[in-house]
Amino acid sequence: AKKVDIKKQGLNSVQNEVVKKNLMGVSETMKKRDWTDANGRKGKGYGVYKFADKYGANVDGYSPIYTPDTWSESGESYKLGKAGLIAWAGLIVVLLGVGLNLIVSTSAIGQ
Repeated sequence: AKKVDIKKQGLNSVQNEVVKKNLMGVSETMKKRDWTDANGRKGKGYGVYKFADKYGANVDGYSPIYTPDTWSESGESYKLGKAGLIAWAGLIVVLLGVGLNLIVSTSAIGQ
């Protein structure tokens, strides 16, 4: 497996460093041996993911949920456009047609 470059995963525009590190699955505290978790167990100094140094990131790093850098040009809105509206209209027409067909074929109307 090749090493993931976490800088290319769409999180560079997140301004808050704590939030950015959480999204990337990185914890400076957990990389130290003297931290203690909520159950009182001592940390081993591996960080969030034991093999982060070997592979570059854990699942939060190579497949993050929140990636504002990969959004639309403004990063704040999603624009369907004419093709998107036509696709949605087509889907609605097909679903209504299938629903009407099921109603007619299973009722006394269709006999």
